Amino acid sequence: EYSNLVMIQSGFTILTFIMALNSGVFYYYYEWKKEKYRKMIFSSWFYYQFFLAIIIGIILFFTAEYISGLLIETENNKDNLIISVKVLGLLFVPYIFNITNINFYRIDRRPKKAILVVFFESLFTALIVIIGLSYYNFGIFEVVISQIVGRFIVSILFLKTIQSYFLWKYFSLKILNKLLYFSWPFFIISSFSWLISNIDKFIGVELLNNKEEIAILAFAFQITLPIAVLADMIRMAIGPFIMSISAETNANKTYQKVYDLCVFSGVLALVLLITFTPLITYMLADKSFLIVIKVVPLIGVASILSLISNQFSISFSLVKKNQYILIATVISGALATFINLQFMNKYGFIVSGISQALSTLIMAIILLFLGRRITKLDININNSIIYLLVLGVFITFVYSYIPQILNGNYLQLIFSSLLTLIILLGLFIKTYLNKLNG
Repeated sequence: EYSNLVMIQSGFTILTFIMALNSGVFYYYYEWKKEKYRKMIFSSWFYYQFFLAIIIGIILFFTAEYISGLLIETENNKDNLIISVKVLGLLFVPYIFNITNINFYRIDRRPKKAILVVFFESLFTALIVIIGLSYYNFGIFEVVISQIVGRFIVSILFLKTIQSYFLWKYFSLKILNKLLYFSWPFFIISSFSWLISNIDKFIGVELLNNKEEIAILAFAFQITLPIAVLADMIRMAIGPFIMSISAETNANKTYQKVYDLCVFSGVLALVLLITFTPLITYMLADKSFLIVIKVVPLIGVASILSLISNQFSISFSLVKKNQYILIATVISGALATFINLQFMNKYGFIVSGISQALSTLIMAIILLFLGRRITKLDININNSIIYLLVLGVFITFVYSYIPQILNGNYLQLIFSSLLTLIILLGLFIKTYLNKLNG
């Protein structure tokens, strides 16, 4: 049930990709200075999402039985899965209100408001789900309904912002065409990025001999959320930030500082996450899930490399050459799918982490190479390579004493993580002082 819920959520996520015109919205919002055109940009995007949500909802309703067959289906849960997929389309309604609000606050440089939207979505959904699971025996269907209700409450709380782009008179087909033309590569980019981090679970349904390993993969996905959230937070902030400073004379220096800080933050967070994985496992599950330590470091590395790739990708967006991001992402997504298909049946769930780490590494290398040649990407990667090498040594040590960790001996894990954190902080301070002196 846990695995099915994660896969349904993944399916919802991939369906939202065709609604994401964020890159075009950011580009034209900063290019067009008139307030009227800026209102038209958001209204056009909102109604595009709204009509698309209706179409997707209808499709989900009539294809629910087929879609449920892609999940872990039994005689007891089949009907519940079908009805869960049928109502999933309703989740798009509050989703499009809240995601448009979040991007409105992002582009207006009001991060506190964006945080509040996400915070209240999480709070209300968590409260309803926790109470439902604890006292009312909630299943997947009820959890999906809880998410719909939780997000609807947030939409109502931020109704005033919705009114600023809700007026139909500001919808423009001409502007929507421009947004679509700029953003269409990101439909494919997002889809293949999703393949890298999520296709393992769907392939595992068919290839893994032990279906409980799918739950391990789903749990690993949840444990590494802090790194994914950090990467997503930086991605959401850096797009409008870079667009807004691109015309400044010292933009490259500012971008370099942001890049170094992002990579350092990601590496630091992953070291802490690996260290606390046993504790998190006991808090959220039980000892049988502790084997997740075998795949968490690799998935975490993939998140950091994805963060780095996103930094390289911005240079293509600035010059309207997003098709090169598409090339790198398609190659990486295809590689991840191939590795899982070829090796998961023989080597188990660990293949998921290997495929994610390897494919995101290839993506970062391709984007860096193409960025240097096509967009004149001027970014120094020396510091980030050093941080990643230190992280690599730490992870190598972790894998060498995984048997001790599984037996409850965490002393070596704690000692090596403390040493790694001290080294990373020392390197960062040294780099910072060198820049001050330079």
